[in-house]
Amino acid sequence: MLQSGIADAWGMVLTVFASGCVGGLVNAVLAGQLELPKRDTQAGVYRPGWLGNLLIGGVAAAVFWGLYGPMASAILMGPANAGGAAAILRVSDLVGALLTGVGGGRLLTAELEKRVLARETQQFERTKNELVLTVKDLIQR
Repeated sequence: MLQSGIADAWGMVLTVFASGCVGGLVNAVLAGQLELPKRDTQAGVYRPGWLGNLLIGGVAAAVFWGLYGPMASAILMGPANAGGAAAILRVSDLVGALLTGVGGGRLLTAELEKRVLARETQQFERTKNELVLTVKDLIQR
């Protein structure tokens, strides 16, 4: 009986993870990032592309479901007691996993955009300072 419960629980974790992956893919589509992972040397960042969104969405969904879902108090290993949680997966849990996947992908996208913006700001400041020095040099001639 315990072995069956563990298999059911892990099957649910994988189902929630897959639903979160779909959510991450939806985020990649919404953000216009249907690209393969690559290193952006110009911006100096790694762009995880749709695969990164997919993975982050899946992990985020599984983590949130594991922390706050009906299985949060389930015993996966060790002696089971009569008060243990039953292995169930509700439609709301699955849809919540999809939404969490979109949110997790959004977090990844926002962090990447923040890093790119910071690098662009640094480059802009350097260019501005060089321009100021060049103008001062021209005025002094």
